[in-house]
Amino acid sequence: MQLDETDLMILRVLQENGRLSFRQIADRVKVSVPTISNKIANLEKAGVIRGYSAMLDPERLGEMSVMISVKARPSELKGVAEKLAKDEHVRGAYLLSNCKLLLSCTFPEAYQINDFISRLGEIPEILDYEMGNVIGAIRDDPRAIVQPGLSTVLECVYCKEPFKGAGVKVKLEGKDYHVCCPVCAKGLQEKFAKIKEKA
Repeated sequence: MQLDETDLMILRVLQENGRLSFRQIADRVKVSVPTISNKIANLEKAGVIRGYSAMLDPERLGEMSVMISVKARPSELKGVAEKLAKDEHVRGAYLLSNCKLLLSCTFPEAYQINDFISRLGEIPEILDYEMGNVIGAIRDDPRAIVQPGLSTVLECVYCKEPFKGAGVKVKLEGKDYHVCCPVCAKGLQEKFAKIKEKA
C-alpha cells in the first residue's frame, strides 16, 4: 500500500504527539475528521501504527538500562530471540545481520542484571554475549523515518512472506485479504472454499 501525502502528515503528527484527538490531527493536516479516522484505521490495520504509548525515561525512574549483544548459531538465533523476548526486562530485541541479537533491557534493581546474565549462561544455544550499561541517552527517537515515497510492507496472508507494494487484494465474504501474487490469491481462494465446504 503506497502512502500518500496525507498519510505521511498524519504519521508525522502522531510521532510528535500521539495524544492528539482526531479533530486536532484533522486541524493540523487540513482534512476532515472522518478522513483522519479512516486513514488511521487503515494504517493500524496495515501494522504501520503498532500502538500508542508515552515515552518514559527509565533513568528518571531510578531504573538501569543495559544493551546486550548476543551471539548464537545462525540456525538457532531466532529461537534464542523469541525465548529472550518473553522476559519482562527485555524492552527491545533486534535480529542483526551478523548473526547477533541486540537486546535493550531495563532493570529496576541492580541485582536483577546479574540474575538475567545468569539466565543467559543457562541457554546452551548462546555462544557469546557482550553487555554495556547505558550511562546516558544522546538521542532516543522513534526508529521510523516518515518521508515521501513510503509504502507499507505487508505479510501475505497465504504464504506469510513479506511483500512491498499493492500485491493482490482478494475479497472473501465481504472482507479484504492482501496476498503477494496471483498464485497465492488462487491458493487462498481454494483454501477458503475447502474450509467453507467442510463447514
